[in-house]
Amino acid sequence: MEQKERNNLISLKTFRQLASVHDTHCISIYLPTERAGKQVDQKHGQLRLKNHLKDLRSALEEKGLNENEIKEILTGPKELLEDVHFWRNQSDGLALFLQGSEMQFYTLPLHFESRTVVADHFYLLPLIPFFNDDGRFYLLVLSLSKVELFECSSHSITEVFIEDLTPENLEDVVGTDYKDKSLQHRSGQGGGAGAMFHGQGAGKDDKKMETEKFFRAVDDGLMKLLHNEDVPLLLACVDHHHPLYREITGYQYLFEKHIGGNPDNTDPLLLHEEAWLMVEDHFRNERESKKKQIQDLSAGGRTTGEIGNIVPASVEGRVDTLFIQDGKDRFGVYDGTRRSVIPETDADHRSYRASLYNLAAVSTIRNGGQVFLAEADEMPLKDTEIQALFRY
Repeated sequence: MEQKERNNLISLKTFRQLASVHDTHCISIYLPTERAGKQVDQKHGQLRLKNHLKDLRSALEEKGLNENEIKEILTGPKELLEDVHFWRNQSDGLALFLQGSEMQFYTLPLHFESRTVVADHFYLLPLIPFFNDDGRFYLLVLSLSKVELFECSSHSITEVFIEDLTPENLEDVVGTDYKDKSLQHRSGQGGGAGAMFHGQGAGKDDKKMETEKFFRAVDDGLMKLLHNEDVPLLLACVDHHHPLYREITGYQYLFEKHIGGNPDNTDPLLLHEEAWLMVEDHFRNERESKKKQIQDLSAGGRTTGEIGNIVPASVEGRVDTLFIQDGKDRFGVYDGTRRSVIPETDADHRSYRASLYNLAAVSTIRNGGQVFLAEADEMPLKDTEIQALFRY
């Protein structure tokens, strides 16, 4: 299974790949960008990145890297500085991830605060709203001549290539003569009248059976991919195909609504826009439901705001939901062997420090949990920066 990014957005698969990286110097750079206007003409984005790279060079020198090592790291982002087309095609924020000579960058519709982080892992907390905070769902474009699957969030749409799992069209399943099976030939009457065709009940039944056979083949393939998923699957199809697919599918999270009409020639970006309007309330309701669950269980042992308990639980996959106050963070060291958190209390720890909120959030997502960034007055419990709901 392969995935293809659209408009240099970031997929959950890529997020998880970045989260799994551990190296001596993993560099994460976030900066705000502009889509158009005077700030683009005046190269504000380039100037911000240039300042980041200047600070980064100083930080790497303090960590003892030599000139060749620093040059290797800075080559990619310096080339970006000269790419005029790149800077004229930005969104609201730019995220860069550097590791040796390798660089990945993503232009995202998120407003980032400027920051550069050098650690033994990538700092991914600012990306959380792109996924769990704004919902993740699948969009299945389904017609008799086309099958496409997309992984989506409110901001992103990423095609998931499924050619090796599902048939591409009805002909792949029932053969090339399917169009003729629902028509019965009748000889014309009268002088030289041409051949006439008319639908028959048996022909319609045959067509429905063939469509069912096709949908079952599609669903069998998709279930190999989606069997462990628990996110909505939204269908884009003609109206009468939605109830038919609902009867067939083994996926229990098929969304109750669908995008109607023939999707064959519709731009996926337009489908994504319509899809998000349908599923948005579902995710908003889910956030409120999780918030209330934490409030209701706050007197028991299934919730906590103690970072020392949250980090090991998130690493071990025991966190169902995590709320983090937007803009807040805590630093320290996590000892996985002892399952203990050592807070950063003095300057001696600064060279080893890591974001504990980042570790908790990334671990929660990697283990299939949900993370919500919230304003102070939207946190489940008053006067808290972080709050976890345990699975058990």
